[in-house]
Amino acid sequence: MSRYRASFYHFLISLAVFILLAYLVLFDWYPGFFYTIDGGWEGMRILIGVDLILGPLLTLIVFRTGKPGLKMDLTMIGLFQSICLVAGVYFVYSERPLYFIYYEDHFYSARPYTFERFDLQAPKVESLHAGIPAKIFIRLPDSAIEEADLRKLLYQDSVPLWLYVPLFEPLSEHMDEVIKHAMDPTELVERDRYNNLAPWLAKYGGDLADYAFFPIHARYRDAFIGVSRATGEFVGIVEIPPPF
Repeated sequence: MSRYRASFYHFLISLAVFILLAYLVLFDWYPGFFYTIDGGWEGMRILIGVDLILGPLLTLIVFRTGKPGLKMDLTMIGLFQSICLVAGVYFVYSERPLYFIYYEDHFYSARPYTFERFDLQAPKVESLHAGIPAKIFIRLPDSAIEEADLRKLLYQDSVPLWLYVPLFEPLSEHMDEVIKHAMDPTELVERDRYNNLAPWLAKYGGDLADYAFFPIHARYRDAFIGVSRATGEFVGIVEIPPPF
């Protein structure tokens, strides 16, 4: 067997593994718009490099029919690739977004590390009863005095209010209220300096009035997220610079 055929067979095996991992990344760990704004593509590149390139390339380099110790070399390549792949999968999995939080007319994507940065314990996403990633609404105290006291306390501890877990409620229970606070369409159009709104509407259909738009902040991209006014469903990201 030639080294090219051996490398090709290694690639086919790696491809089967990659297809399974790609499915998890696209539909489970970084679903929908999270893939583009919160590290899905960056994670996919890690998996491509480790699974589809590293292993087959090493096989291509070391394989030679009749070479002494070839089986050991291939075993070590498989072991090395497996270790790298496990490390890559762990990184991609652990960095996935688990919380999608609405606070003061903005949406924030967060992961456990987001809480840890502020010495906070990240809540178990299953306990929030808001899906995965958990779509969260920040319910501020009804009393202005209580709200002011809470803001002062969190400010002293350098904790963002949108990460204060006692205020978490499922977003689905407040979606009608949220839509009322969408970005003014006139301001949205003024911010659309690169004319990305028209292609977005052509892609998803309907008119500007059919959607509510909100600033969204994530690890790799800040933009706007469109929400259907009729259904309350998140539609997609439009590349317009948001306010901060």
